[in-house]
Amino acid sequence: MTDAPLPAPRPFGALLLTVFAWSVLVLVTALATPATGGTLGLALGLLLGFGGAGTLAARALPPPADLRIGLVGFAPRLLPALALLLPAVLLVSELDNQVAERLFAGAQPAATDAKLGPLDTLEWVLFGVLLRPVLEEFFFHGVVQQGVVAALGPVRGVLFTAVLFALVRTSLFTSDAYHATSFGLQAFALGALLGYVRLASGSILAGALLLAAIEGAGVLSHELRDALPIPGFNAPGAHTPAAWLLPAAVSVAAGLYGLARLARTRS
Repeated sequence: MTDAPLPAPRPFGALLLTVFAWSVLVLVTALATPATGGTLGLALGLLLGFGGAGTLAARALPPPADLRIGLVGFAPRLLPALALLLPAVLLVSELDNQVAERLFAGAQPAATDAKLGPLDTLEWVLFGVLLRPVLEEFFFHGVVQQGVVAALGPVRGVLFTAVLFALVRTSLFTSDAYHATSFGLQAFALGALLGYVRLASGSILAGALLLAAIEGAGVLSHELRDALPIPGFNAPGAHTPAAWLLPAAVSVAAGLYGLARLARTRS
């Protein structure tokens, strides 16, 4: 009788793998950006760093590797639950307002940022909506999460993966204590949600679709801020009104309930 293979990557291995992928990303981005521009350089870094490191790690997994990392389809009945989770973008954004008010008095939330130009918007759609969700879900909730969940259990494994997800995202897009705290909390909450989607659906494609929709909703709301202003989200305001947050919370709760039912049918 042969012993079952140990889960991989285990937590420390997942940390080292993430540090390696992040280092490649930073190096490639720094080298490519002067010639290609910021967003394209970052896209190349993400592709070679997290895409490359994730692929190498996935190839080392025992079969069936595609099932282990969730590189499979998901049941169509999951789509309504994913749609109900989309208003999480409002709830996650409100974390920024809470951090600005409670921890960094006088900080300016992201909702008041200047409007992006057409080229900037196109670059961010190609990178943030199309490329990054696929690579992040493949690496974090495909390769990394399956190993740490096997080692730590579902709850601790999802939270550990969410921490790694938040650290990487925060390191790339923050430059001061306020933005690091705010963006870190938002990324952790988003990472935990995506980790649960991966557990419930068995597929990284479901999480990639949800993350792309959330990022797309953020870009769209930024572009429609004049036609559909939401205080504290895409327009100035200390907080997003309860008239927006409460329906969003109910929708997300219903989506999580739908995911839980789906998870029970899969177990």
